[in-house]
Amino acid sequence: MAKKIAFLIVMIFVLLIASTTVFAAETDTETSNVGFTKDKATLAAADAEKEVSVSDLENKYGEVFFGEDTESDLEIVSIDYGRDYPHEMRHLFYGQTSDFDLENPYIMLMYIKIDGTYVPLNDVERNSNMTEEVCYLKTAVDLEYIGLNKVNEVRIIVFRKNDCDNLVLNENLQVTNLDITFRRWNLIERIQFGIREIFN
Repeated sequence: MAKKIAFLIVMIFVLLIASTTVFAAETDTETSNVGFTKDKATLAAADAEKEVSVSDLENKYGEVFFGEDTESDLEIVSIDYGRDYPHEMRHLFYGQTSDFDLENPYIMLMYIKIDGTYVPLNDVERNSNMTEEVCYLKTAVDLEYIGLNKVNEVRIIVFRKNDCDNLVLNENLQVTNLDITFRRWNLIERIQFGIREIFN
C-alpha cells in the first residue's frame, strides 16, 4: 500500500513538472515570435525606404535622362542585345559584370523614342522599365518599329542603387544610346529555329 501511495505522489510531481515546462516553453515561443514579428516589420520598413521610384528619378534627372545629346563615355555595365524568336518585335537586353555588391545592386532603366520623346520601354513580364540586379541585368521588351528603314532609338540608363541620390554623367551614371533596325523573320530563319527546337 505504501508503495502505491509513493508511486502516486511521484507521478503527481512528474506531471506538475512536465506541465510547468510546457507552459514555460509556450511563453518563450510567444515572446520569441513577438520579437521576430517586430524584426520582420523593421526589415520591411527598411526595404520600403530603399525602394527606387522611377518617376522621382525622372523628375530629378530629367534633363540628363532625356537630353537630346546625352550619352556617356563611362561603361558601368556592357550592354548587349538580340532578338527573341518566335516573337517579331521582342528583343532581349542584357549586361553582366564581375564587379558586384549585394548591398549595392545595379539599376537599369529602358526608354525608347516615340514621336521625338523618350518613353518607358517596359519589360513584357514585369511591366516596368526598371531592372534591379546584383550582377546580371536582363530584360525582354517589344520594340516599336519593324522594317529596315525604321529605326528604334533605345536609351539605356545604368547606375548603382546607392548612387541614385547623386547621379553624375560619366562619374556614376551610364547612358547608352542604341539605334536598332530589324525585319520580320524570313522562312529560312523560321525553319532553322524550328529544327533547333526539335533537337534541343
